[in-house]
Formats: sequence, C-alpha cells, structure tokens
Amino acid sequence: MLTKTYKVNGMHCASCVALIEDRLKKIGGVGSVSVKLSSEVAAVDFNSEEIDIGVLNDTISPFGYTLSDTLNKNMNHAEHGQGQDGGWIDMALEMKFVLPLVAFSFIMMLWEILSGKGFAPSMPSIVSDASKNLMPIFASFVLFGIGRKYIKAVWIFIKTRTANMDTLVGLSTVTAFIYSLAITVFEKQLSPYLNVSSNFYDVVIVVIGLIALGQHLETKAKKKTNEALQKLASLGSKDALVIRGGKEMRLPVEKVEIGDIVIIKPNERIPLDGVITSGASSIDESNLTGESIPVDKVINDIVFAGTQNFQGILHIKITKNPKDTALAHIISIVENAQNSKAPVERMADRISRVFVYIVIGLSLASFALWMILGPASMGEAKAFALAISASMAVLVIACPCSLGLATPTAIIAGVGKGAERGILVKNAESLEKLSKTTAIVFDKTGTLTENKLAIEGIYCKDKNHNCDEEHVNLHKSIAYSLAKSSKHPISESVAHWLGENKTKALPLLNLKEIAGNGMNAEYEGRQYYFGSLAFISRSIGKSEETIKKDFNDSRFVMGRELYLANDSEVLSLIKIHDTVKEDSKEEIKKLRELGLKVVMATGDNKKTGEAVAQELGIDEVYTDVKPEDKLKIIKGLQEKGFKVAMIGDGVNDAPALSQADVAISMSDGSDIAIESSDIILLKGDIKKVAEAVRISQKTNRIVWQNLISSFAYNSIGLPIAGGILFPFLGWILSPAIAGSIMAFESVTVVTNSLRIKRMKL
Repeated sequence: MLTKTYKVNGMHCASCVALIEDRLKKIGGVGSVSVKLSSEVAAVDFNSEEIDIGVLNDTISPFGYTLSDTLNKNMNHAEHGQGQDGGWIDMALEMKFVLPLVAFSFIMMLWEILSGKGFAPSMPSIVSDASKNLMPIFASFVLFGIGRKYIKAVWIFIKTRTANMDTLVGLSTVTAFIYSLAITVFEKQLSPYLNVSSNFYDVVIVVIGLIALGQHLETKAKKKTNEALQKLASLGSKDALVIRGGKEMRLPVEKVEIGDIVIIKPNERIPLDGVITSGASSIDESNLTGESIPVDKVINDIVFAGTQNFQGILHIKITKNPKDTALAHIISIVENAQNSKAPVERMADRISRVFVYIVIGLSLASFALWMILGPASMGEAKAFALAISASMAVLVIACPCSLGLATPTAIIAGVGKGAERGILVKNAESLEKLSKTTAIVFDKTGTLTENKLAIEGIYCKDKNHNCDEEHVNLHKSIAYSLAKSSKHPISESVAHWLGENKTKALPLLNLKEIAGNGMNAEYEGRQYYFGSLAFISRSIGKSEETIKKDFNDSRFVMGRELYLANDSEVLSLIKIHDTVKEDSKEEIKKLRELGLKVVMATGDNKKTGEAVAQELGIDEVYTDVKPEDKLKIIKGLQEKGFKVAMIGDGVNDAPALSQADVAISMSDGSDIAIESSDIILLKGDIKKVAEAVRISQKTNRIVWQNLISSFAYNSIGLPIAGGILFPFLGWILSPAIAGSIMAFESVTVVTNSLRIKRMKL
C-alpha cells in the first residue's frame, strides 16, 4: 500500500474533515484517508498505485476544497510548517481594514442597547444618521470582501446539500444582510409589517470580523503547537563542503554520495550521518536527543545530521543518504504521529459529521417556535424580528471547530514536546494508551543496566583466591586469547577488560566456539576450556556442585561467572556483573510516585535478578525468563486488569513488546526506526521513561479538558442563542455577541493545548 500526504486548502472545521475523508474514500483505488484539521494535511493510502491529484481534486473541489502536493518535498523538510505563512500574512492585512469597522459597529450596537435600557445618553441624531447611512456600506464591504467564502459556502450548500462551519456563518450573515437591505430599500413598504427601525448590518460586520480575527489568532496559535517539528526541520543543511578529486567543493546535500568526505568547520551543522575520519570535537546533539551537554567525539565515532560542531575541524565519511539519516527518521516519526488520530479524536470526528446539520435544524426550529409562540404575546412584527435574530444566533454561536481542534492540537503539542526531549512517539493512539498505563515492565540488560558488563576480577581456586603472579598472568593470557576470538557480548567484555590491563595474547591452536556455552583451544599440548559452569562441568567431567564449592564466595551477589579450566581441573573464575545505570533507581522511584506498578523481567538467575530489583526498589521481579516467557508475563498482568507498558531493546524483546499495550524501546540514536515499538527513547536514556508518562498524562488531560469545554460550550450556548432565557429573563442573545463568543472558543482550545509546550520536566 502506498501512502502520500497532501496539503489541504479551504478547510475550516471538523465537518470539513469528515466531508473530505468521506468523499476521497469513495474513489476507486483509495484505501483509507486521514485528514487533520490542525495541520491541514491529508494522508491518503492507495491500494496499488498512486492516483493523479487531479482526480482527487475533481472529487472534492465542488465542495470548496483542493489538495496540493507541496508536502512531498525533499528530505530536509526545511519548508515544513511554512505553507500557511502567506495566508497568515493575508489575514493580518485583512484585520487592519476590518477591525476598525468591527469596533465602530460594536460601539454603535452597545450604545443603542445601553441607551434603550437607560444606562447611557441617547445617541445624537447626527451620529444616528451617519451610522444609518454608513452601516450598509460597511456591511457590504465586509460581506463581499473577507466574507466571500461564506457566500460561496451557502452556494455550495444549495448545490450539494453539504455544509460546514462556513455554511453556518454564511447562512446567518447572508440572511442578516438580505433582511437589513430589504428594510433599507423598502422601508416605507415594509413598515406596516416589520420593525424597520432595527436592522442587522452590525451582525454582518461583527460576526464576520470577529470570526476572521479568531481564525487569525487560531492559525497563529496552531503554528506554535507545531514549533517542535519546525525546529527539527530547520536543522537540515542545504549544502555540504565535500572533498572530491583532491578539491573542496560545496554541493547540495542531495548530491552528496555515500562514501564522500565532508569537512565540518566549528559552529557548522553536520549535513548527513557519517563517521569521523579526522579530527575531534564536542558535538551538540540536544536538538535530537534532548540532552543539553555536548558529546565528545573522536575518530571512528558516529555523528548525525542536524547536530552542531562546537570546536575543531572534522572530516566525516558519509554513511547515509538524506532520506535515511537519523534526523530524517525522527522528522518522519514526528510527522506521522502528529497526523495520526487517537481513538477519542475519532469519536469527535463522528459527532462533527452531523453537528453542522443538527445546528441548521436547531436554527430552523428556533425560528419556527418564535413564529408560532411569539405573535400572541408581542405581535408578528416583533416576533419575526426576534425569530430572525434567534435563528442567526444559533447558527453563529455553534463551534464545530473547537471539537475538531480539541484533540489534534493537544496531540501535536504532546508529540512535539516529546521530540524536544528525545522521546519519539510513533502515533497518537500510543500517547493516549501510555497515559492510561498502570504497570510498566522493564527488561534488565541494556535498559536498567548498561549494555557493557563490568569485570570484578579473576580468581584462582585457592580458598583465599590468591595465586602466584605467574599463574595469574598465564590464566589471564589464555582467557584473553580465547575471549577476543569470540563475538559474544560477554566474551567481548572480558577481552576488553583484559586488554585494558595489558594482558598478552598467546598462540592458541584448534580454537572452537560452542554457541551459548563457551570455547576451547589447545596451548602447549594441553586443552583449555572457557565458558559457563555447565560447559566446564561437561568438558572436564566434574559436577557443578564440586566446582561451585571450590569457588564459593559470598561477597559476590549481583553477577555471573565464567570459568577457565584445563583438561583436568578448573583453574580460575572470572566474576562479571551488570552495571546498573546511574539514574535507574531515581527513575523507578518517579514511576512509582506516578502510581505505576514496576516489574522487571530478566534472563539472569534468581539471586542476581532479586539483588538488582532490591537495589532499585522494584515491586516485582521475574528471573530466568526467556523472550517467550516475557510475553506470558505481559499477558498475565493484562489478565489481572493492568494496562501494561513494556520497555526493552526492541530485538529479543519483540514478542513481549508486541503483546504490551504500549511498547517502548531504547535506542542509541543510530537505529530509531524500531518496528516493534510505539515509543522510542533516544540514546537509551532511562531518565526519559517518567517524562514520557508525564507528557502522555498531561496531553490526555488537556484533550479531555478541550473536549468537555467544547461540548459544554455548544450544549449551553445553542439553547441560550435560541432564546430559552427570554420567557424567564426577557433577554435574548444578540447574533453579534454570539459570533464574538464563537470566534474565541477555538482560540481557547488551541491556547489550552499550548500549555503542554510550557510544562516543566
């Protein structure tokens, strides 16, 4: 299945989202469609091959929408998030012309209301006459200027019977304008039937002007929710200084090839992933990992695109093309997550599909009720004016935009906040699920402990673990010669430790490795064995109990042993243990304070596993487990009612990660596209776990605050606009006031979502 992303033009509310998705899905060859109001982006899945954009636009253009291909750009994403800038500037210019008219109309409207109630002096006739003559001109300028799209929305509704928020605004303002114009032109003829002293020109100006202002502020706020992705996009370099044929030349990054040597000067950004071949420096990786401390880099170290060189001149051999860099993967993951939909958002979308039509129905019902019940108590002329006013107020106070923005703006801000901190969330659903997690299961090695093992020492069979220096050196040399020939992580750790201690290698013969057990080789006519207790026991014919007894030492708790033996006896024991990560204990404490049950599952023996768990303050520990056993542990917790997050290395933990409600992987930064994970912690940073949980919880709270606010606003506002308070208080909501309230409801939702960006971690 092929997926392509498009910029959507002409979209204004959640009902637009529903309409575009429904229409595009009906095209043959289109699998699924996901449209995001917050980012104005549509992700279209094609069943086989891509469908021409013209065909897609032919389907939705009759409803006022078009797709553009501007998002499918080159890898550096430097233009990301800038597509709306031109529109934002146009809106700012419109505001300069319209807001003075809105202010004038609002002042005139309030003066008239207050003077009628005796709270202000009567309006002088010169002012009243000037207002009466100017308001039709101002209203025409606003309606046929920035209000053109609302007229178009009404026309589309008449032709296609499809509606969105623009339709609601258009129906109310066009109705208000036609009613007012009729009174102005046919004042004498209509005076016996209508109250010709009142018109709704101010409604046209105030509603359109304030809604435009609200959309202007909303667009500005939405841009802020997406600043994290824009910041990542800005890290990409457009060119690089390359050495070719012995000459230095500056080339666009798209023309730099794998294997090229690139020169990076102080304070320059690294254009592509590569390996240092010359020089040393400190590299600022904070924009990718969230870590503020620069990382020292020397020859053979890996460096990443988008990071900044602080000091020396570096020569880097390029290893990744622009589309495969760590930065490109991060941007892709963040984009996909921000454009994905959480389950709660799908609920809001379903409501939005019918919301606009419900509002139109309520508006007509409000008009009908006023015309049925009003004339008996206030006369037909006044009842008709109030019926028009109430029906318009219902149309303009409804705010489908707030429903459409409630979830995605919070998701964008939450995903962006995570990206800033080196926490990559792959989709919105994972963020929602993490907020509901009640138990978290850790793999031990590489997660709570360092990937590199620590060597405690090499000990002889003597009960005091003392050997003469000659024997110690011989045993070390044989162990070193065997270990350095293996690629097993434990053997590599032993070889590294012995090598650092300047151990000499010996010429071994007939070296053999038995996977998962150990190694043996010949030296000076004798066979030597190096490996696990079971392997040594089988190799020399001694029981494990006897060997353990010879090397018993209660000092060593957290660890495992490797033994060195010749063909007749065990010579030495090398004691190895995992090094607990510096921040593991504090992180476990934070997770428990957040109310999570913390579990550790490890392949180590019971003694070692329980010692680590006790040191870290872990609630529950499972030892001697294989990868398939971890899956059973996850299932067991889920059967007890826990929502489980699993944290592992993404390789041998894949079955358990797949079973968990949320799969979290630790990454060293070079491999961030871990398929079995929902959330990736860059650089394997254990400190990011509690941060990820807190970000998810904060995001989920704000999503629900936004949704509850939107539902409450519409549930309370619509009846009040319809005039439900009039029989009790003699008060009805002006359409102009209703429009101004609606204009700022969406802004409130987006502004609330921005609180995620400001949360302190």
